[in-house]
Amino acid sequence: MDTERLIEIVRRAPVLDALQAEGEMDRRELEARLGVSKSTVHRFTRALGEHGLVERSGGEFVLTPLGEVCAEAVATFDASIETAWELAPILRVADAHGVGLDVELFADATVTTAAPGDPYRPVNRFMSLVTETTTLRGLDPASINPLHLDEIHERIVDGMVTDAVFPPSVVENLLTANPDRAAAAFASGNLTLRVHDDLPFGLTLCDDRIGVGVYDDETGLLRLYADTAAPAAYEWAETVYADYHEEAVALAEHDALSGLGPVEALDGEQQ
Repeated sequence: MDTERLIEIVRRAPVLDALQAEGEMDRRELEARLGVSKSTVHRFTRALGEHGLVERSGGEFVLTPLGEVCAEAVATFDASIETAWELAPILRVADAHGVGLDVELFADATVTTAAPGDPYRPVNRFMSLVTETTTLRGLDPASINPLHLDEIHERIVDGMVTDAVFPPSVVENLLTANPDRAAAAFASGNLTLRVHDDLPFGLTLCDDRIGVGVYDDETGLLRLYADTAAPAAYEWAETVYADYHEEAVALAEHDALSGLGPVEALDGEQQ
């Protein structure tokens, strides 16, 4: 396709979007909708008309069949670029670990980022999902935020079946910082931990929603968390989780961690 024509179509996307939404609009309606002058509307519609995308019918502008197709394509393109832009940190980490990620899976995702005045927005979003799920599976390269450790512990003891994969250092901290709490979680029968040396990002699978998060290298805080209920995204998350879960070592079989006190509550049952 001619590059200049493609650029022209993308530049006039607001007109295509307006006509696709309304069906037909006159010049004044387009002026008001786009917030532009009469001459600008004339220039936009003339350019699109020359490409066969817009025509005039009874004094109003409408999309041609070709225009309908192009309007949909431009809208999809714009949405994909916007999603990719928001997920750039996740895409970078996924690529570094050889994990394929199609941004279209997250087209309808809720993307929560840390803000200067509210650095805990992503982790609070994550916790809002935890409070509503009965099962929790996941990968996490970082320690659980201390502000939410008690709440997660209570959810596990109260019945939230949890199967998580962490790096050795994170597991060791969880077991030694609060051994009694760790032992109680294991004793509930609702917690299974596995150990992996190289996890790409945070990945959570709740009952009907999945989320992916990345951490700030300096603060260690979750800086971006994207979650969605899209079935295709859930299938992707299942595959990624299964691959890392299979590679991970069961806690009771890990040479450096199996001798820690709280692990004795496992009675060698976790595999």
